[in-house]
Formats: sequence, C-alpha cells, structure tokens
Amino acid sequence: MSLNNNETKRINYFLYTAVLVGIIAVLAVWKPTMLTGVIIAASNFFYQAFDWLIMWLPLLALTVCLAVAFSRYGNIRLGGKHAKPEYSFLTWMNMLFTAGIGVGIVFYGPIEGIWHYYQSSIGVKDTSLAAYEQVGNAMSLALHVWGLPAWALYTLAGIVMAYFAYQHKMEFSPAAPLQKAFPKKRWVKPVGVIITALAIISIALSVSSSVAMATGQIGSGLEIISGISFASLGWRTVILIVIAALYTLGAILPIAKGMTFLGNMTVYLSLALLAFVFLVGPSHYFLSTMTVAVGNIATQTIPHSFQLYLFEPRDWIVWYPMAYWVWWVTWAPFVGVFLAKISYGRTIRQFVLASILVPTGFIVIWFSVFSGFSLLDTIEGSGKLAEIANKGDYEGTFYYLLEMLPGSAVTKIVTVILFLGFVVTTVTSAAISLGIMTSHDGRTESRYKAVVWSVLIALVAYAVVVTGKIEGIKAVGSFAGFPFVFLTYLWMAALWRQLRRDYPTEKKEL
Repeated sequence: MSLNNNETKRINYFLYTAVLVGIIAVLAVWKPTMLTGVIIAASNFFYQAFDWLIMWLPLLALTVCLAVAFSRYGNIRLGGKHAKPEYSFLTWMNMLFTAGIGVGIVFYGPIEGIWHYYQSSIGVKDTSLAAYEQVGNAMSLALHVWGLPAWALYTLAGIVMAYFAYQHKMEFSPAAPLQKAFPKKRWVKPVGVIITALAIISIALSVSSSVAMATGQIGSGLEIISGISFASLGWRTVILIVIAALYTLGAILPIAKGMTFLGNMTVYLSLALLAFVFLVGPSHYFLSTMTVAVGNIATQTIPHSFQLYLFEPRDWIVWYPMAYWVWWVTWAPFVGVFLAKISYGRTIRQFVLASILVPTGFIVIWFSVFSGFSLLDTIEGSGKLAEIANKGDYEGTFYYLLEMLPGSAVTKIVTVILFLGFVVTTVTSAAISLGIMTSHDGRTESRYKAVVWSVLIALVAYAVVVTGKIEGIKAVGSFAGFPFVFLTYLWMAALWRQLRRDYPTEKKEL
C-alpha cells in the first residue's frame, strides 16, 4: 500500500523534527562548546566500536549500484517507459554534481593529500617507505575517500528513493523502501518512523557543518584579499547571515529556476578556476598525477576498503576515512531525495553511470591539481602550504596556494564566490529535500517548510562557527547519521528484493 493512500495517516514529521532541531539550535547558540564536545565524544565511541562495519560499506554500495546498472534492471526508466526527463542532460549533470560535492572540495582540496601524508600510517610515519611511496599513498587515500566509494553511497540512495517514488508512488522518504519491500515485517513501521525522523534531523545537523565551513573559508578569503581581519565572531556571524539569506532565497525559488542557475554558475566557476591553475601551474606534473590516480583507484579501492590499521594509532583512521564515510552516509538521504527528484525519465543505468563516474572524474582532476600541488610544494618546494595547514589554518590554505601562481588578485576573489556558490547550492538542495520529506504527502515541495529548515540550519551552524574546530565540523556532520550506516544495508536488501519481485526472470519486458 502506498504511503499516500488516504487510509494511512502520515505522521507530522515537520512538527516533531523541527521542534527537536530547534532545541538543538538553541543549545548550539547558548552552549556551543558543550554541544560540540558531547558530539565529538559520542562520535569517538561509535567509530571505535563499529569500524569493521563502516569501512567496507561504500565498496559494497558501489558493487550493488554497478550490479543493478549492468543487469537487465539497468534498462528500467524511472517513472515508466514513456517518462520524459524534465531537464536537459547538461543541466541535469550540473545539478547532480553540485548537490553532493559542496564546499568540501574547495576546503579540503589543497590539504587532503597533506593530511594523509603527515597523519596516516602509510605516509611519513612509515619510515620503511621511499618518499615517492609516501606521497603516492597520501594521494591514493585522498582519492579513495572522495572518489568512487563516496559517490556510490549517494547514487545508491538516489536509486532507492527514485525507484520506489516513481515506480511505486511512494514518499521520498528513507522509510518508504522498507515499507514497500517488507510489508509484513513488524519491525518495519517503528523502524521507519525512527529512521525518517533521524534522517530529517541528521540532514539539518550535517549540512550545518558545511555552512560553518564555508563561513570560515569566506572570512579567511576576505581577510587575505582586503587585509582587514574577519576573524572576529561578529564578522563571522555577519557572513553566516549573508550565506543563510542566499540559500533561503534559493530554497524559495522553484528547482527549475533556483538550482539550475546556482548549479550552472558554480560548475562553470569551478571549471574555470581548475583550468587556470592547471594551465599556469606545473601541467605535466598534474597530468602525471592524474594518471597515477586513475591507476590507484583501479588497484587500491578494494585494499583500502578493508584496511583498519588495527595495530596503528587510531586518531587518523577515526577522523579521516571513517568520519568521512559516516558523513557521506549522513548526506545520502537528502542527496538521494534531490537526485531522485531531478532524475525522472532517466534509466537506472544512466543514473548510476552519471552519478558515479562524472563527479568522480572531476574529483580525480581537482585533487590531482590542488592536493598534488600542495604535496609537490611540500616535497620539492617551499613547504609553505604544509606549514600553514599543520598550524591549523585550513581555511586559508587554498588562498595561499593561489598566491603562488600568477593572477592571484583575481583568482582569490573567484574562490570566495565559488565557496559561496557551493554552500548555497548544497544547502538549497538540502532545504528543498527537507521541505519535501516533511510535506503533507512526503512528495511535494514546501517553500514555507524549506524556509524554516534554512533558519534552523543557520542556527546550528553558529555553534561550529563559535568553536571553530575542524573536529567539531566533522563530528556535527556525521553524528546524527550513525543509524544510516545500518539503514544503508537495509536499503540494498530492499532494492534488490523489490526489483526481483517486480521483474521476475520469466518477465522480459522492463
């Protein structure tokens, strides 16, 4: 039975979850240090207890996505065989890209490789390795964390949401696939209610971390450009308010207008900046790095997915690979809803290949250029970028990298706009998804509710802005998503079960 059937009264998720997130938001403003401290402590416990369950989950998601795409189910058209796509291919690709990547690629671009080089147990800490092996391992880990496995999690969520929403008229809800695929199981209803509520809360909390991240990045950029300090809480609060106003406006506009414009603008700016750095920087080195990166993805994805470094110091693996995996899982419900919403009329095979390969290809190029540049400077250059990053100036590293190249007066301004564009597109898509998930039927957009969620996200982000700790950003980004590690396994089972039920072997037409 569809959740939209009049016989089924839908829980008012908006009322309960908005109130709860509102309480967290008040606590965030009142006691920000206490909030992030509690979250960091809880996160440490979860990562230590469930490391074995987390590490290989993205690889499993990738395997399931590719298995579905290249099976006979890959020909299924979302919405039915006569469904027509609502957006052009280029617009669709831009929105797929910006919904999931966000400001993180700019924030972490120049420092991701450096982190793994200095902090991982297969970087400089392994003195038995040659220098080139230590650098290669750092880049390999960076691209593993941000590449195929991450996008497989988003794609899996998108397929599940889209298939059950379009083929079975279900809600855009994390619980709907379970309720359809396992209709007679007693555990489904209570689990569904809890999962949907937690999904809504986790989206609000995790996206808040990106808002805080962008606030710091933009403030740092304005300070480097103008020479005026924007480090005070007052200035950071002003920047946060401006960001919140912009993404709230984006959430009010229809997807076809707001997200299309924001997505296109952000993609074109990022491509322009990437092309400039590639051309004026050591281009041959970048190309070589990309070549090695592709080889590492092909040969190291499986080994990295099963390596827990059991007899090594645990800080690095807790706060880097595992924290990222849970962060991606936390984002999966809202990214999945948004990807599903814009992918009507596409086949499952198109959806999988576009959602995984195109963003991953861009990530390979982006990190090969920016993390590659930082590692080159660390090994053979001034070492300035590593020094800045190791001092904790994560926000300014990107701008200092640009200062090493011609035209930095212009590129730094472009970067500030790029930060703004990425965070606005990310939070806009999240607010739209939250509005849909908490609407009266779980399927339609709600501008009023999107605005409420936009405000609550800004209030929670304030806590991270006040504390200013990268650990707080990562912890807030993943804390409420812990249950979705388990939900992802259930989603895979639900999708495969329903596909086999809908299209038995003897039924050839899809």
